[in-house]
Parts: sequence; C-alpha cells; structure tokens
Amino acid sequence: MWQFFADYPWFTLFIVIAAGSLFGMVRFGPVKLGAAGVLFVGLLLGALDPDIGPAVPAGLAVLGLALYVYTVGLEAGPAFFRELRPQLAVMTGAVAALVVTALAVGFLGNTVFGIDGPYLAGGYAGIGTTTPGLAAAQASSSVPSQPATGYAIGYPLAVVLTILFVAGIAAVRNWTGRRDPGTGLPRELITRTVDVTRTVHWADVPGSAGGQLLASARRSGGGTPRVALAPDTFAPGDQVVLVGGPEAVAAGIEALGTQAPAHLLDRRDVVDYRRILLTNPDLAGRTVAEIRLGELYGAKATRVRRGDQDLLAHDDLLLQLDDRVRVVMPRERTAEVTGFLGDTEAKVSEVSAVSMGLGLAAGFLVGIPKLTIGSTVLSLGTAAGPLVMAMILGRLRRTGPLVWVLPTRANLTLRQIGLLIFLACVGLTSGYAFRRDAFSLFGLKLLTVLVISAVLSYALMVLVARLLGQSRPRTMGLLAGYVGNPAITAYANSRVSDSRVNTGYATLFALAILVKIVCIQLIVGL
Repeated sequence: MWQFFADYPWFTLFIVIAAGSLFGMVRFGPVKLGAAGVLFVGLLLGALDPDIGPAVPAGLAVLGLALYVYTVGLEAGPAFFRELRPQLAVMTGAVAALVVTALAVGFLGNTVFGIDGPYLAGGYAGIGTTTPGLAAAQASSSVPSQPATGYAIGYPLAVVLTILFVAGIAAVRNWTGRRDPGTGLPRELITRTVDVTRTVHWADVPGSAGGQLLASARRSGGGTPRVALAPDTFAPGDQVVLVGGPEAVAAGIEALGTQAPAHLLDRRDVVDYRRILLTNPDLAGRTVAEIRLGELYGAKATRVRRGDQDLLAHDDLLLQLDDRVRVVMPRERTAEVTGFLGDTEAKVSEVSAVSMGLGLAAGFLVGIPKLTIGSTVLSLGTAAGPLVMAMILGRLRRTGPLVWVLPTRANLTLRQIGLLIFLACVGLTSGYAFRRDAFSLFGLKLLTVLVISAVLSYALMVLVARLLGQSRPRTMGLLAGYVGNPAITAYANSRVSDSRVNTGYATLFALAILVKIVCIQLIVGL
C-alpha cells in the first residue's frame, strides 16, 4: 500500500514538507516545533516502508543544507565579528561548555550504556538543535540513519528544557548584570518637534555626538522649513525636529527648549519625508554617510527599517538590500532620491547568481580538506564549509562590484526552503531505522543520556553568563543562541522586552554551530 510513496518520491517529498509545516504550527503549551515538524512527519512516513527512504533523490539533502547554512552565515557573520572582542570571555565559556557536554554525552552514552558513537553524535546535535550538526554526524557515520534517530529524540527534548530554563531565568528578579549595563540601543524611535528657547550649539546637545540623536529638519525664526543637513547653532525662536530613542529625545528637548504643540513636518509642501526601499545594489554594504544623500540631493536619512527593527540612521550605519530608509528631503527632489535608492519591489527577491554561486563554491572548497587524528577525521565538510565562508562574506558585505549579502526577504526565503528540503530528506531516509531503534529499551537509554547531558549543558551556559556578569536579558539570549533555536529566542522576547536578548542570540549562534560540528565528528570518531 505504501509503495506509492516510494514510486513517486517527488510527490512524497513535498507532501512531507506541507504536512510537516502544518504540524510545526501546532502549539504544545509554549512550544511549537516549527520547521522541525517536517522532520517528524518525514520520520513517520519513512517508517511505513523500507523502500521509501532509498527512493529520495540523491544529493538533494546536501543542496538544502548548503542553502540553509550559507544564508545563516551571511546574516550571522557581521554580528559574530562585531561581538568577537567585547564578548570573547562569554564565547570562550560557551565553547568550554559545549566541549564538556560532548564529553558527558560520550562518557555516559558509550562507557556507561554502550551506545555507539553515531547515535550519540546525532543526540548531541539534537540537544543543540543544530541541523548542520546532524549533517556532519551523518557524513561521519557509515549508517546515516543512526544520527537521525538520536537527533529526533534530542530535538524536542532540547526545546522543552531550554524554554524551562529561560522561564526560570525570567523569574529571577534580582539578577543584576554588573558588566552588562545595557546596549545603548533604544527600544523604539520617536520624532518630536522642539521650540528652541535658548542659544545652543548642536554639538552640546546630549546624544548628538554619539549618534543617539539626530536633527532631521529645522526652521529658523518664522522662515521656511528645510532639511537639517549639518546643524550648527540654534537660537530662540527656531524649531527643530529630533529623532531618537525616548530618553535621548527627552534629553534633547530639555537642552534646547520645550516640545512644540504642532509637528514641523505636518506641512509637507516644502520638506517631505517617506520610507524608500533600498534596492540599488551599488549602495548595499555602504554606510549612511557614504551614500552622500545630503551632498547629492540635500536630503537626510533618519531611520532604517530592517526586518522588524527600527534603527537610527547615524553616519556609520551599514545599509543592506531590502532596508526601508526613511528620508527627509526637499519635496521637489523626492523622485530623484527615490530613483537613487531604487525602491523597486521586484528586486527585493532578486538574488545575484554570480555572488551566490561564487560564495557557495568557495564554501564547498574550504570544506574539502581533512585532518586525521587517529581514527577521527575532521573537516568542515558541506555543513560548516559554506557556513564559515558565508560568515566571512557577510562581514565583508561587498568586494568591488560583487555584493555578497542577500536582500532580507530573499535570504529568509532561501533559508526556509533549504531547511525544509533537508529535514524532509533526513526524515524520509531515516524513518524505518528510527521506528526500530527509538521505541525500545535502547531508545530509553539514549533518552536518559540526552536528558542528563542537556540539563548539564544548559546549566553550564547559564553559570558562565552569571559568573561573567551578564544581565538577565542577555543571558536568556545567550542561552537561546547557544542552543540555536529561534523558537527559544521568540519565547525569551515574550518574557522580557530588551534588545540584549537578540544581541545575545547573535553572539553565540554561528559560533555554537561550528563548535558542535567539530565535537560531533569527535564523538563519532572516538
């Protein structure tokens, strides 16, 4: 009866993706499996007949994985290198915790319970929710279904336990971060018009020198409004529009005068403003200052909408494709500024085949070299090679005419497609072996090993953050990045409103994947 799924593998693949995505939307308390639902539906269908798994098109899983890790690396690279120096101690502690966890999995699993390395490597990838780690475990194992069994047991366990840890951290109210007072990033951006009541130099206004506060437009006396390109001195009777976080704007109002009853830019007959989609590839990877809006058009960028986040457009902010830039400009130059930035919706989903092809080729190339230590063979492989290369290219952003980064929407789309294809292939090819191994005394032993190791691992990461003086919000983000699951980040953000959750996640996410891949190969080999 089930031979139909083996005879028509492409139909099977996409029905698993569809059904698995629906299953991933089901909420189990605070937990949703998300894309991992595809893995479990694939395991279920693959368990029905031994011919289904071998029918899956060869090499498709590698393509899906490459797309996933490459797009992850492009996004995570800049944050990783930015946080490398200030968060080096935390990164070192996280690496140590991951190594200790790998030793615990190996000792408990192999020495105490006699479980083979591939199962343990997959379980280690599961409690770290790292899909590239699963691929590394399968590449290092002679029986790829064994790591998939461990991964399928460890993954849901990891999500549930990590959310319990995050809930526990959120409940600790007297948690102070002696070395982590804040990020300096505002929770939101606001715009206010100020009636100037005293003579003030703009450089003396708090936040202006550090880029926390911008002046977007001004009117001298009762004159005509104009763009505040290079504000210098304000005098009584002037009006100025301030943009920044609530605290910075409040300090600016206090320094300059009082808040005006009417907003200066409500009249848009002389000075206009609008959000413009950045789709001009020549501007991607350049700073706000480098695109010279003021010099070319007498205009000024004040905000950048990137994904779900509003950023203040200070001079050093790096722009990327798919940013929505709010620009204040002379009304008659609106069309010129719009054309300069691009504002072409069709280009939002365009991908440079040249830069992406070269980037992936370079990633596969650096994944080829192997290091043999005894019976253990270490390599970046198809899991970590594209990831490492993408992190470097994401940091570079562009090389001459080549723009390495992808538009945000295109990046997320390719990432989702790659992940779903990979998980569907793994589930289908491993389902029959999973049915044999997971629901047995062997499966119970493996579950015991993973529960103990997961609790140890997460507790070590929290202890590292606590000892290094990290704040409660950043610790929640660090734990989410350490485990590497966006569902955990979403849960942490629902418990506390602080940008340090997301920056903590970005600090460890890519690093943890790389360390887990190395540890997984060691577990299989040893």
